[in-house]
Amino acid sequence: MRYMNNSAISYPSQPQAVISDSALANLGVLFKLVLNPTLGTLGTCANSINIVVFYKMGLSDGVTQNFFLLAVSDGCIAFGSLISSAAYLLQTTVYLGLGGPEYQVQVVYWATLLVGPFLQNTSLVTTVVIAVVRCCCVAMPLKVKFLITAQRQLAAILVFSSGSIAVLIYFFSPGRIVLVHNPLTNGSLAMLGDLRWHEYTVFSNIFFYIGFIIVIICVVILTFSLKRSSSFREKSTSGSATRNSAADTQGKDGRRETRIVKTVVSVAVVFILCYLPSMAFTVTGSLVRGFSAGGAYRNANMLVLMLTETSLLVNASVNVFIYYFNNSRYRSILNTMWDKDTK
Repeated sequence: MRYMNNSAISYPSQPQAVISDSALANLGVLFKLVLNPTLGTLGTCANSINIVVFYKMGLSDGVTQNFFLLAVSDGCIAFGSLISSAAYLLQTTVYLGLGGPEYQVQVVYWATLLVGPFLQNTSLVTTVVIAVVRCCCVAMPLKVKFLITAQRQLAAILVFSSGSIAVLIYFFSPGRIVLVHNPLTNGSLAMLGDLRWHEYTVFSNIFFYIGFIIVIICVVILTFSLKRSSSFREKSTSGSATRNSAADTQGKDGRRETRIVKTVVSVAVVFILCYLPSMAFTVTGSLVRGFSAGGAYRNANMLVLMLTETSLLVNASVNVFIYYFNNSRYRSILNTMWDKDTK
């Protein structure tokens, strides 16, 4: 990434601005200094716990392996947000002189925002693989064990994630840091410029819409599967007074599969809801001229960007509760770890 700090350019005027600079500053304090650091800390701690627990469960199983990878990507998103919040705090409360440490802090802030899409794509790919594999387990349970192995699931995640990362590097490689002068505050800020924004938004929209559609379809299929299996178990229980050991074993396997499906559905639904602002951000950027960091609608751009970051942090923070209440093995290992730490 190139840097330019020998001259400053001016902001374009904001036509029909509905978000003033002062209102944006107040919202920035709320999001960047209150909500995001809290969620970032929670997400970092929660996913650190997830990583340890899933590692102890063993990564030979495809389900555990994929949830482990999801915890890694979500943990990195949460930790990156903490760095972003720290940089935002320094650049808004400590004036160290333009071109000096303040400039470097602003560069760090924007760098963390640039890294975000890489981690989001990896999280999306992992979620898609988790949902698709579970749908395949429902559709052809006898073949999945041999056809969709843990190694092949890992290969799929690595191939699609690496491909998306390579494309993002191409889009972001021309980027540079420019100084933007704000006549209202008579100050200057380091901003991103010369990104291949149009190409990025087109790719991001296509990539995320395809992923979203796949996840939504999988959620619908798995939801019907849950209802069908629940109805079947009720009929089986009411229709037989005695149960042999084989039936008990089959029932345990069915209950385990049901818990896995519930976990996958919960994770997928939370993912869909929390990534809607991110999709709205990219769509608006491609349709509305001036909806960018230095454009005429820069304040609206920054507000949606803050909403996007907060929603992503919510997604990165809540999975630990889903795992705890739906996975008895996860709960047992976590409780054991907690008991050891308290002794």
